[in-house]
Amino acid sequence: MTSEFLRVERQGTTATVWIDRQPKMNTMTVAMRNELPAMFRDLDADDAVRVVIIRGAGGKAFSAGGDVAEFLTLVPAELEDWGDTLSWAERCRKPVIAAIDGFAMGAGLELALACDFRVATRRSEFAFPEIRLGMIPGSGGTQRALRLIGMTRGKLFMMTGQRIGAERAEAWGLITQCVPDDGLDAAVAALAKELGERAPLALRTLKTVLNRGADAPLETALELERKAYAWLRSTHDYEEGVRSFLERRPPTFTGR
Repeated sequence: MTSEFLRVERQGTTATVWIDRQPKMNTMTVAMRNELPAMFRDLDADDAVRVVIIRGAGGKAFSAGGDVAEFLTLVPAELEDWGDTLSWAERCRKPVIAAIDGFAMGAGLELALACDFRVATRRSEFAFPEIRLGMIPGSGGTQRALRLIGMTRGKLFMMTGQRIGAERAEAWGLITQCVPDDGLDAAVAALAKELGERAPLALRTLKTVLNRGADAPLETALELERKAYAWLRSTHDYEEGVRSFLERRPPTFTGR
């Protein structure tokens, strides 16, 4: 699926979603946001794809946020739906990696936080500047950032609108890994390769257990884990994993 500013490239078991609106620092329009759900549904349904990567084109920004010029054209009911579109990276049952080089701000950071992994170059910068415009993050940013970095840092970060660098973002837990400016491609490729070699059904199940269990009562989360583990016993990949271990050979996972 390809649109004016979003495109998908497939290579082996990896699909890369490119945000490509370089003259505007890859800021996202309402139309771009509305294209993301169908794009992720297609990738989720494609058995050939095991890992999804999201990148910003141009080397200056992952995405500098939403297109501010559109904000006053939307009524509250539209904004409620608009804020849900960036959650589809989280809803995708496959691992999703945000490869960040440059600015990840506002809605761009919210999209990155909906991903499972965030790998960023040292020169990258992160911010929720919404408070400076009389608003707040409205596409998942407040809650996902809070769960990653905690209340004390979350309030400082969001209530001041300050920018932080990648090394600080890594120390806070906002991103997964900070890499040298020339090391992004290698780091993302290595992570995608590692994930692509894992059992797809187990990864899908684990992502669900982690995401759903994180905010559930402990006993409920433990029950979810036990039932998910028991269900995996019925899959070919579970049996293949055990047999390959006993036979001392690499496993061949098929996603069945």
